[in-house]
Amino acid sequence: MNNMNNYFKYIATLLSLLILLSYSSCDNDDDNSTSVDLYEIVVDKPVVRIGANEEATVKIVFGNGGYSVKSFDSSIATASISGDVITIKSLNKLGATTVQIQDKEGVVGDITVAVGVFDLEVNHKDISMERGNSISLIVSSGNFSSNDELSISIADPSIISLDNTDPYRPYYTLKGVSIGSTTVTFTDRLGKEAVVNIEITPVGIETDLVGKEAVVGVNNKLVVKVLKGNLNYVATPEDDAKVAVSVKDSLVYIVGKAEGSTPVLLEDGEGQQYSFTVNVSKVKQVANMGSSNYFSVPFYLKGVADPSLKSVNNITYEARFRIDQHNGDDNGNARINTIMGIEQIFLMRVDVHKGDTGDRFLQLAADKKGSVRFEGSTKIETGIWYNVAVVLDGSKTGTDRLKLYVNGVEETLQLSAGTPADLKEIDLTSNFFIAQSDGKRRLNGAISYARIWTKALSGSDISKYNGIFVDPSTLGLTAYWAFSNPGADVQKFVSLTNNDFEAIAANKITTWTVDPILE
Repeated sequence: MNNMNNYFKYIATLLSLLILLSYSSCDNDDDNSTSVDLYEIVVDKPVVRIGANEEATVKIVFGNGGYSVKSFDSSIATASISGDVITIKSLNKLGATTVQIQDKEGVVGDITVAVGVFDLEVNHKDISMERGNSISLIVSSGNFSSNDELSISIADPSIISLDNTDPYRPYYTLKGVSIGSTTVTFTDRLGKEAVVNIEITPVGIETDLVGKEAVVGVNNKLVVKVLKGNLNYVATPEDDAKVAVSVKDSLVYIVGKAEGSTPVLLEDGEGQQYSFTVNVSKVKQVANMGSSNYFSVPFYLKGVADPSLKSVNNITYEARFRIDQHNGDDNGNARINTIMGIEQIFLMRVDVHKGDTGDRFLQLAADKKGSVRFEGSTKIETGIWYNVAVVLDGSKTGTDRLKLYVNGVEETLQLSAGTPADLKEIDLTSNFFIAQSDGKRRLNGAISYARIWTKALSGSDISKYNGIFVDPSTLGLTAYWAFSNPGADVQKFVSLTNNDFEAIAANKITTWTVDPILE
């Protein structure tokens, strides 16, 4: 308490000096009338509770000096002052009175005085709340005048925390720290006790599904976010033929497998349960990107670019697309329709044969990686769906490092240029786009899916996976976006693989087109 008194003396002295400095800085030629900021009177014991024929001292912490005091009922208690210390003496009469303080500036403050023996009372006797929640505890009555006249005992301090929030009053914040039961016992200077019984319960599970249905298309992915719970989540579908469910941290990934519906039970490490129904719809339509829309892919995991994708030496791109109109003209606009990748680093696109202005072919371009151009021989026509792939095998040399595939069949190369040995340490996290390159050169058509593998698929793998749904847990499959219509206009598609990779459209997808493989 002495340390607290010294602190308040220091604050009061400092404030007085500041006021004197403000006076001395005034221009003597100005009007002599000066506006003075007055302090509210603050005491260290706003309420005094004493027995008959006892006395208590109250210190004025802030004020304007020149104090006088009076008791409104001196038959219950009297009051006197010396400097900034008030002495309150009770008589034989029990009851309550008010001691009024007035300073030289006319500012008034009050002290409530209660004389008698009081039961110790708290605003809550029984508390039950979830872990992490808080509640206010106030000791409203008892035989004490300041916080230091109350003792506090917590039966199990690991269950709760209790913090005094006011230096002059018995106001506390109680917070649930861990699951279990405990008590808090307050004891006043006369030994009166008040016991608070506390039960801290597990947090109930809440998700972002409140107010909306869980709907996912076949081979689409739905992500359910757990907003509250106790971690260590497990999700189990009643019918695993309808959906595949996995959990990562506080995210529940649901991939539609077959049309229909199934309940899913979500449980946490404390045994709390949450049930919801997933409706799986058959999808037939995929994103029509038109001539202006495209996807960017930051490859972020919890807000940071995935470090494992910054230096990749084995890559496979797969996509299913349809070009509605070939880009370019004789006025210098590039005759390029982009599928996916990184401009000048590792880009799969459709381009004209070098020196030609007519037929278009699948091409891998990497200007900054040894000026590489690998070009297939199958003509890519408008209005036709194609399944295409490009494979980089870092374990091989020469032209064997790169392979192109159209509809599951390896392409005969009509162009092989540059230095394939320079195709290494590809940073997939830098400016990766789907349906765009160089800030333009859009796909100008529709896209059904895109897949990225961090391994070199063999020819037999390409043939096997050609135009079909691939299990997202397949080894080496890093990202897999199914751009089919989930039943609403969307701007983000989440990878079907067990990560948070998003393909983010420049503009919300509002136009959809039928893909024959989904019918």
